Amino acid sequence: MKKLRFYSVILLLTFLAIPMLQSCLSDADDTSNGTLFTIGTIKVIEDKEYYFNLDDGEKMYPSDTTYIHNYTVNDDQRVFIHFLPLEESIPGYKYNVKLIQIEDILTKDIIPLTEETADSIGNDHINVVELWITGNYLNIEHQFFHNNNSSKKHMLNLVINQTKQASASEDDYLTLEFRHNAYDDEPRTLGWGVVSFRLKEIANQLVGKKGLKIIVNTIYDGKQTYTVDLKK
Repeated sequence: MKKLRFYSVILLLTFLAIPMLQSCLSDADDTSNGTLFTIGTIKVIEDKEYYFNLDDGEKMYPSDTTYIHNYTVNDDQRVFIHFLPLEESIPGYKYNVKLIQIEDILTKDIIPLTEETADSIGNDHINVVELWITGNYLNIEHQFFHNNNSSKKHMLNLVINQTKQASASEDDYLTLEFRHNAYDDEPRTLGWGVVSFRLKEIANQLVGKKGLKIIVNTIYDGKQTYTVDLKK
């Protein structure tokens, strides 16, 4: 995910507050209508005009937004972008597209984990598929089981563990924990999603660090630690 990918959309739905894909994604030329899907950050130019910063550093301009209705554009919002490519080139942009749909990606601040908040934050099983940093965000592509009931909420957090059981940060890396609270949901279906966490809250703690160590209570392999390096 950290390298730009354009995906064909087989089935996309929003599961609770977390965008979830319930089926696999195939190559772009496998779809009949050519609709593609990728991830980026909205950058507002002025008024209602905007473009997307994609995760490989390229820019995408939506010159045709006729399909977009009742969507509030917010600067720096992380989004899933559903689009059709257009042949006409736009100066200053790698891609010119017709937007089909925009979906906000769950975007949160990094928070402290204390003895008082440990129960509510939870530590249920969740898998990390990939981690990558783009701009001021740490992005986590993940999987967890749920019962496909939209009334049943899950909660995801990236935390700084301040409890007595906290793992010590290495000198070169800041240690965080990716936490999941399933609220006793039945584990029937494996869902997919992406969540972005703002790094600005820990910017001072990242000074002089090589990157982040992320501790995760995985579905099949128990506690695992993932490393993501900061970009130079």
